[in-house]
Amino acid sequence: MKGKKERTLYECSHARVKGDRIRCRKGHPLLKRMEDGGTDIKWLARGEPLAFRICQGCPDFDCMGPPLPPEERGWLKKGETNDIVV
Repeated sequence: MKGKKERTLYECSHARVKGDRIRCRKGHPLLKRMEDGGTDIKWLARGEPLAFRICQGCPDFDCMGPPLPPEERGWLKKGETNDIVV
């Protein structure tokens, strides 16, 4: 989306982490190719942008504030393993 700020899961009050998955509390599929519509928590651990296509036009998007700056996202440092302990 050029010229327009992308909506991210860091901003939406409906994003939920359960176990090793991130899902939408409103039931919107973040990734249609996944059976549960969620995504792996490893993306959050790495500090990825988490700007899913479905979120961009979502009528249920509930902004709870500005997104975290990239340097404050995630808890894995570059080169650390993707093995996430939940």
